[in-house]
Amino acid sequence: MGGKTKQAPRVKNNAKPSSSSRTAELLGTTTPIFVGFSAQADGNLVPFAPGFASAEQMPETFDANISPQTQIILRKLSKKDPLTKKKALQELHELISESNLDALKNILPLWPKFYHNLANDVEHAVREQTQTVQQLLVSKCKRAMAPYLKQLVPVWLASRYDSYAPAASIARNSFRETFARSGEVCLHCESEIIEYCVRNLTFHTPSTLSIGKSLKPEEAEQKYQRVVIGSLKVLAYFIEQTAQTAQEKLKEGLVTLLAHQKFWTFAKHKLPAIKAAWFDCIYHVLQCAQLLEVLTPQKSQLTTTSFQLIDDADPLVAPHVWGCVLLLQSNYTDWYSPLNIRKALLPKLSSLLRNAFNGNAQAICPNLLPFLSKITAESLQDLDLYEFYQRFFDDLKSAAVNPHEPPLCKQEISIIHNAYFECLRFMLQQINNNAQRTPEIEDFGYGLLEHQILEPIGNLLHSESIHVKYFFQHTSALVAFWDRECNSNADKSACSLYVQLLSKFWTRIFELVTQDLAAEDVNEQLLSHVLLLVQDLHVANPSLETQSVKFAEADEEATAAEPTSQQSTPTKKAHDAAAFIQKELKQLVVKLVRICLDKASNSSNSARFIRQVRTLTKMFADADFYKSLTEEGELRATLDKFVSILEQLNGDTCESVVDIVFEILSMLDPGPRFEYIGDTLLKIQQQRVQNLLLHRLLSYPLCTEPAVRQMLVSSETCEVITRIAKEVVLDNDRDKLNLLHKCFFQTDTGDILINAATVDNILLAMCEPLNKIAENDMVEVCGSFIAQIMPVICSKVNSSLAVRQQVFLKLFKFSLEQKVSDYLSEDTLWEITTCWQDALSSKDIEINDELLHSCARIVEELVTNAEHDANSLQDMAETMAKFIICSTENIEDETQRLSRIDETLVALLTSELKTNELVLQFEHNSVYLETVHRSLSAGIPFSSAGFDEAKVIPLVKRATLNFTTICKLVCRVESPQMTEVSNEGEDELTEDYCDPNANLLKQWSECLIAEMLQCMHVASAADAWLDLAENVDDASEDLVLYLSEQVCSFLGNVSELVEIIQERLQQEALQENNAIIYRLLGYLINTAHYKSFEENATIVLHEDLAEQFLSKGAINAYVLMMQHLLPKLAQNSLNWSSTIMRTEPKDVWSKAAVFRSVILNNFESDRNMQTDRNYVAAVVQYITYIGDQQSSTKELFHHNVELLNQPYEAVIGTVEIIKLLEEVIRRFPYELTIKNWDTIRIGLGSWVLTVSKSIANYKDPKTSFFIVAVFKLFSKLSDFVQFEKEKSSTQMLTNMIEEWESLFAREVNVVLFKSYYKLTHETDVEPEFRACYRALLNRIIPALELMDYRYIYEFCKAPNSSLSLDHLCNFLLKQLHSCQHSVRMNAVHALRQLTPQFVADDIELNDKQSDNIEAASSTISKWHFLNRFEDYLNRYDALIRKYLLEFNFKVTELEDLEPIDRHDAFSYLLIWDCIINCCAKSPVALRSVYTSWLNENHYEENFLHFLFRAMPVDILKNHSAKVHSNGVFKELTWIELQNPRLSVERYACHLYTEVLRKLPAVVRKWWNTSQSRQKNFVDNLTSNYVSSLICTEELKAIVNRKEKHENMQVTVHTSTREVLAVYAIDEARMELVITLAPNYPLGAVKVECGKQIGGRANSRNVGMQLTIFLTHQNGTINDGLTMWKNNLDKKFEGVEECYVCYTVIHQDTCQLPKLTCKTCKKKFHGPCLYKWFTTSSKSTCPICRNVF
Repeated sequence: MGGKTKQAPRVKNNAKPSSSSRTAELLGTTTPIFVGFSAQADGNLVPFAPGFASAEQMPETFDANISPQTQIILRKLSKKDPLTKKKALQELHELISESNLDALKNILPLWPKFYHNLANDVEHAVREQTQTVQQLLVSKCKRAMAPYLKQLVPVWLASRYDSYAPAASIARNSFRETFARSGEVCLHCESEIIEYCVRNLTFHTPSTLSIGKSLKPEEAEQKYQRVVIGSLKVLAYFIEQTAQTAQEKLKEGLVTLLAHQKFWTFAKHKLPAIKAAWFDCIYHVLQCAQLLEVLTPQKSQLTTTSFQLIDDADPLVAPHVWGCVLLLQSNYTDWYSPLNIRKALLPKLSSLLRNAFNGNAQAICPNLLPFLSKITAESLQDLDLYEFYQRFFDDLKSAAVNPHEPPLCKQEISIIHNAYFECLRFMLQQINNNAQRTPEIEDFGYGLLEHQILEPIGNLLHSESIHVKYFFQHTSALVAFWDRECNSNADKSACSLYVQLLSKFWTRIFELVTQDLAAEDVNEQLLSHVLLLVQDLHVANPSLETQSVKFAEADEEATAAEPTSQQSTPTKKAHDAAAFIQKELKQLVVKLVRICLDKASNSSNSARFIRQVRTLTKMFADADFYKSLTEEGELRATLDKFVSILEQLNGDTCESVVDIVFEILSMLDPGPRFEYIGDTLLKIQQQRVQNLLLHRLLSYPLCTEPAVRQMLVSSETCEVITRIAKEVVLDNDRDKLNLLHKCFFQTDTGDILINAATVDNILLAMCEPLNKIAENDMVEVCGSFIAQIMPVICSKVNSSLAVRQQVFLKLFKFSLEQKVSDYLSEDTLWEITTCWQDALSSKDIEINDELLHSCARIVEELVTNAEHDANSLQDMAETMAKFIICSTENIEDETQRLSRIDETLVALLTSELKTNELVLQFEHNSVYLETVHRSLSAGIPFSSAGFDEAKVIPLVKRATLNFTTICKLVCRVESPQMTEVSNEGEDELTEDYCDPNANLLKQWSECLIAEMLQCMHVASAADAWLDLAENVDDASEDLVLYLSEQVCSFLGNVSELVEIIQERLQQEALQENNAIIYRLLGYLINTAHYKSFEENATIVLHEDLAEQFLSKGAINAYVLMMQHLLPKLAQNSLNWSSTIMRTEPKDVWSKAAVFRSVILNNFESDRNMQTDRNYVAAVVQYITYIGDQQSSTKELFHHNVELLNQPYEAVIGTVEIIKLLEEVIRRFPYELTIKNWDTIRIGLGSWVLTVSKSIANYKDPKTSFFIVAVFKLFSKLSDFVQFEKEKSSTQMLTNMIEEWESLFAREVNVVLFKSYYKLTHETDVEPEFRACYRALLNRIIPALELMDYRYIYEFCKAPNSSLSLDHLCNFLLKQLHSCQHSVRMNAVHALRQLTPQFVADDIELNDKQSDNIEAASSTISKWHFLNRFEDYLNRYDALIRKYLLEFNFKVTELEDLEPIDRHDAFSYLLIWDCIINCCAKSPVALRSVYTSWLNENHYEENFLHFLFRAMPVDILKNHSAKVHSNGVFKELTWIELQNPRLSVERYACHLYTEVLRKLPAVVRKWWNTSQSRQKNFVDNLTSNYVSSLICTEELKAIVNRKEKHENMQVTVHTSTREVLAVYAIDEARMELVITLAPNYPLGAVKVECGKQIGGRANSRNVGMQLTIFLTHQNGTINDGLTMWKNNLDKKFEGVEECYVCYTVIHQDTCQLPKLTCKTCKKKFHGPCLYKWFTTSSKSTCPICRNVF
């Protein structure tokens, strides 16, 4: 808690304090003990009082039996700090919990003193913890506490009333738990309790209770108040507990208290809690008859005090005051003698009543009736009794009726009304029972009725007051009481007053109601209040008890004779109905109904009157009542009256009138009743009324009447029901829907209430929403409705066959199409599906050929037009399988049933989306893609591989649906319930269990097997397509994977059908008709036989198939199968012991393919085995053989031939040889001999010519395979040559490479590029071949990246070349807009490779231009490389301009931006990527020319604007703060750029960083000329995300620069972004400091010059020149330092400066001054001289002024 640090630590467990008490102890006992000062009159310090005041004096020494730890804790309890005491109490609590009883007995003698002190502590937390310790201590010590009870109990009892609730609760609970008979405890401690209370109430003050404590005045006062309240409460509690015993000591204590004037001051204390406690104590004294004698001397004072506070507003005090008042009235007959009633009592009572009891109605109102009953004429002294009564009721009426501020709550209002009417009933009862009452007294009673009841009723009828309901209820109860008294008493004279009161009441009520309603304009409030009054009178309860719900007690239930089911039923307390209900009240209701009917007939707003009429008619529903409603007194007249009103109504009130009409109709005879319904009611044209009438007619019991049945089948009724059905579809009205349900109520004969035509109309209307997507609840409502009524309409011919079939088709389509969603529940979908299934199963719907083809068309339409995922297709398959089963399960003949199943299968599964031709085309397409991408062998000939990509997913979708449907019919389903039953060992299944495998097909037709095989072919082809196709969306991928999983799952079943399928697959493979079958064979590892081998399944399958194929001589089939299984085979699975190695293939391609497969299987690992050399030797030997064959017969391997007409097998053989050569170069090139290399070089040189001749026929599969193989061989050879050139190699390889480059390389490169040019230049590819075309390009483009473009440039630059440089550039720039990403990126790569060649030419041209003033004067240069980009820049600018218009660098625009077209954006960004690269690759002088051309044409403005438009929106939104990572702005690698999924946003950020890095001056100029908003936007984004990246790179580049400048040293300070350059030569020294801006490179760098050569002027000049260069030239810091250093070098070498710019090297062209004046011989830079001429408007020398 702070304070000074103690000098020495306290010794642990030192129980003896180091205080002055020990000194006093050593001095002996002779020292006189100070006792204190004498008591002062003002109540300050007082002498020591034995007992409870000693609690302040804590013991300083303890018994030796108390442990040192306990002593320390007890000492802490004496501290002043509340936190210390609280912690000490917590420690004491823990100590008591852990201690035994013997240890605790040592503490008990000390505890009372601590308890007295702590229980009254000012800190509430200390008091709470004290009670917790007390509770624990008592619970553990129990009887051991007995000797100390007298000391503890008084304070303990007082603590029960602590102002802090938790402390009081703990004390109360501990006292109750400790003492079962609290009265005995109080008697045991009687003296101590009385002494404690009396002393606290008479003696102690805030000061005396705080002796020895440094308490604030307010804390001392609060403590004193708690003690006073506790003492008064303890005294009251003591009186209550000891009321039945001798109380002598108590009387003595009370005499002392009552005689002490201080005690009486508490009655008027400012604190309400003290006042309440004082009156509570007096109340208990008044309640005890034995103690009344004690109060007698102070009776007057007590009476005066109590009645003075009768209007106290405090809710805590008022109940106790009134309790004392009532007891004083009861105990003393002369209670009024000390009071002045007129002045003291009446004003306070009147104020209390008028102010609604000051918010204490709940406490005071129950006391009013007892108080009033004690008021007599004698007690009122000189005041008239009835004058008092009148004043009393007037005041009480104002409380009950008048509004109050703040408004009363409902509970208060109810209590006030109860008291008001109790007093009224009491007063009128007193008058009625007074036999000697005078006419004046009776008039007083009549006045009470008039002024206290009727007058408020008249006011409340027009009032909005909340009191209306309560006043009317109590009035009704009072009138019912009078009525009961009059009717139950035979002697009418005994209740004559009540008779008169009733008569006057009803007379006045009739007047009030009829007068108000007779007015022309009757408001809604008056109507509702009149109705409320009538309703309350109708249900009036004469009893004073409130109506409540009462439940039988448990004991009563056990003994009750009634059935158990009725024992818990709540019963309302019954009362006899008042006699006036059938007399006066009925007459009143009739009068009111007639008035309302008249008002309704003549009013435009008749609905409000009709609502009241319906409420009134519910009270009396007899015939006499309805007859009396009209003048004629007949029911027919009453009916006509209501029908006439009904025709005027429109809305919910119609229902009320219809209810009344049918109530009256029920009182007529059947004949007139149905005649009236048919002739009158059904003729009403109002739709709402028609609906209500139909609802009545369709309800029981009317619907059973023959006359009603006739009405329901009429044409008029049919039209109405049809209209209702159409309306239900639109508004989903529940009432109308229920009405439609009622139409299908079945009679005992099974008939329904409506005819077939009506049923057809309902069905057609309700089926309409089923054709739509579930977007609201109507689909579920209508579907559920139809599902419920279908069994009814199908059981008998209740509808036409055509409509039933139409409904069936819609339900079938709905089950196929819909799925569970927010608007369609699973239960409803199940209902609809089950509905049509049951109709099929029960033969209510029979499937004929026409209906079957309709179902097939539905399936085809849904598969064709709707989007389906795997789950929806599975649901459709489930539905189709159920359709097949349900439509055939009732065919008894098994042969006919199976035949019908086949017909149904063929009809449902046949589709234009999956014909045999389409499947074959898709298979060829997949084989083509796999052969091109995976270098598989296409050993089986096929002529076309084209297949439209748009047809792939529909084909796969249809195959998936067909295959899944068949699987549902033939595959067993493991039922969870079946598994559970088998686990539990039960013998029987539950009744509702349905075996899902009961209807599985046990016989499989040929068409079923053929369909499954075809679907498996599609699955295999789709797998290949998925692996190789580009940009496949997730939904398509999921669909293909699902089909593949279905095939694998099917093959995993153990059934004869799987064995048949497996056998068919192997037979098809042996036929060698289709290459896709060999890929499909890999699925066999999922069969049960191979699955048991786990990871070795592929090896076992390969061995089994190898044995089967090779034994039958099907070597080609084996090779194709083996190539598909090869990726999954373990390493070295193919070895010399393999069967194939002992077999001689008959075809060249198969032998080469086997060798290549052996290489792939044995040379994939990093380490090779010794036996691998045998494979190498065999392969090299085979290549040697190929070389020999090649040299003897060149046509054999297609050297320089056109391939279209060549045999397929021969071309494939050459392709396999080329692939083998490529694989050998990849795996073991150093094992090849020079002869083998000659074979490769000569072969490649000849094969590229074949490619050139055949490239036009790229659609031919064998030609495509040959082209890809040749390009890949070139790629691998080029890669190898490049690799070998970078390291020292063998002489043989060196010679081979030199010979390749000198003889073959140029021609091979040029021919291949020309072939690529022919393949991609203005080629129009049909949609069917686009996928194959893309695959072909993707495979040959990697080879182009290894091409040496120097040969291409030289070839195009040649004068007579067929492909000029212009053609080349246009070709590549057009390809930047290609749809294929790889083509575009190849164009970028080619342009990057050609850039150095173009730049070299531009450098030569630039050097020539710089010496020519006229060339320097040209505003826009047209001679350089970038000029070739002009047309394409203009073209792409037009594409992106629309995106620039919608973005003006406002954050508010970002939400409304249109998505950027990715293709156009990438084309635009790629061309700029090439331009930036070109500028970066050029020297500073040429770069200046390039950027000047960009600036002059303003191309960079749109480009930079678009970069920001294309950046991620999150980055743009948070441009002013670095919320996101700047990783998106980091440089992209070439591999990342080649990713076809690269986003436009990421590429735009990359290019922004690139252009800032390589062309900073271009961006800086654009930024400086921008508008302020745009400038701030760009500045903030660049500073937060890009500057740090570029600065770090720039500074690292300076540090890591390998080329060291002579005479110059550069130092980098990364933290401050500073570069220090020092140029030193001989003794001269120059220093330069370059500081990068925070927004570099947007912001200009700061250049500061230190020590310079040539003085201060030169220093300023050098700094200015470098600043200008770094600001306006597109160079790095390194470039600027290099220029500065070169300037100084030339200056020291003696080179003359230009006399315009005063530099040696020009900052733009980086050239020396070359133009010399013929007169003065001074030299100038060309651009400087031109600028001089233009600004001076003269062509004179700047120095000598002669003509230049």
